[in-house]
Amino acid sequence: MISSSRLFFFIYFLSFAAFTCWVAPQADSSPSSGATNPNNLDLVIHDYQQIVKIHPFSLEAANAQFQIAQLLKKKGDYQGAFKAYTTLLKKYPETSHFEEAVAEQINIANAYLQGRKIKLFGIPTFTALERAQEMYETVLSNAPYSKYASLTQFNLGLSLERQGKTSEAISAYQQLIDKYPTSNICDNALYQIGYVYMSLGIRGNSQDLSALKEGQDNFEDFLIQYPNSEKLIQARDNINSMMLRESTDTLRIARFYDFSKDYKSSAIYYNEVISKYPQSLNASIAKARLTELKNEFGADALRVGQPTPMSGTQMALRRKMQVQVETTALATYTGPPKKEITLQPDSMSLPEMRTNFKEVTPHSITPQSSP
Repeated sequence: MISSSRLFFFIYFLSFAAFTCWVAPQADSSPSSGATNPNNLDLVIHDYQQIVKIHPFSLEAANAQFQIAQLLKKKGDYQGAFKAYTTLLKKYPETSHFEEAVAEQINIANAYLQGRKIKLFGIPTFTALERAQEMYETVLSNAPYSKYASLTQFNLGLSLERQGKTSEAISAYQQLIDKYPTSNICDNALYQIGYVYMSLGIRGNSQDLSALKEGQDNFEDFLIQYPNSEKLIQARDNINSMMLRESTDTLRIARFYDFSKDYKSSAIYYNEVISKYPQSLNASIAKARLTELKNEFGADALRVGQPTPMSGTQMALRRKMQVQVETTALATYTGPPKKEITLQPDSMSLPEMRTNFKEVTPHSITPQSSP
């Protein structure tokens, strides 16, 4: 007589065999089974979903979830496929398809980065750089130590850069360098940081006046750290372009003061062009104009500082005034009120006040927004 335990095992075996026979023919997604037909794909996807639903903790469940994602992508449902891969990575992190699933997610996100349309009810609507950004962030959240993590981080920077989110893009590239210092695309990240800063400066609509300088510094770091990079020539060309832009901007300021007949100020900027960019065409232009001004007005008229030397009496009085002002600033000062400390009216004329008090108080200063 068969024991109850053996009977139970026998019945379970028959049930499992029957289920396998039922699901196997439909789960075959090879072309010979007709699965290339969209209707058949839906049936096969449903069968794999049943495996995941009925046996969620089995090895076959992980494989079935991977097949679901693969088939959804084959159908053209990129967003559905991405979500299915995400489910695989979260529920079955030990799956042998882990890295393959990550790679597939990056490929899907790249499609949106390159301008793939998001479809609403099957109708293409708009490009989805934000969707690409969201996908890259999801991949990094679920697989921060994947062998594709640094690539995902770089592509995240690209998606932010193309949206015009320059500060966030620079931060994303810098995170790649900091978190994955041994990655073979760290050079690309450093180059891209310099490029973003250069773009800000060249466009001329940035409130960060140091953008060109930051770009130049990053490209110079790039030349030092990666002397064998294929981007070496381009980095040097970029540095030269930024130096030309800086010298042109400085020369423009010099000409503005020159036109306004503020020759001392114009001389300052002409000299800056000559000293900082001695080999540039702008330096030659600045030298020529500076020579003309010296010939017309004399070198003393262009010299910055006290136009005439001070007498011994004036220098002594100036020093006395300075000592008095410094003394009143002490916490232990008990002398006469500060308003009584003034120069003699016939000793030295006071400079004219050129700035309104309200213009230099903290509450009147508007913070500059970051690029």
